[in-house]
Amino acid sequence: MEPTSQNPKTPTSQNSTDNNAARAHIQRSLDEAQAGSAELAAQGKEILRDSAAQVREALSRTTDQAAQYVQAQPLKSLLMAAAAGAAIAMLAGTVGKRHGHS
Repeated sequence: MEPTSQNPKTPTSQNSTDNNAARAHIQRSLDEAQAGSAELAAQGKEILRDSAAQVREALSRTTDQAAQYVQAQPLKSLLMAAAAGAAIAMLAGTVGKRHGHS
């Protein structure tokens, strides 16, 4: 007679139940993580949208203030613009010379 022993590689009913429970737990965890990441992405988009609106408003106010200043002080504005342009041209020339010698 051959001894009746179970093959250790053959899963028992208990092992199958444990494996199914573990798989279900992992799936729930993955689903929760996915839902959490989707919620965070939605919050991030909302924050980005609000920030962009604030930047547009600030830029609009600054542009309006600059236009009002130019209307109130046209000569002074022209001189400042010329000085800024000259400074930028000098800076660009200096940077261009440094890159040309490399």
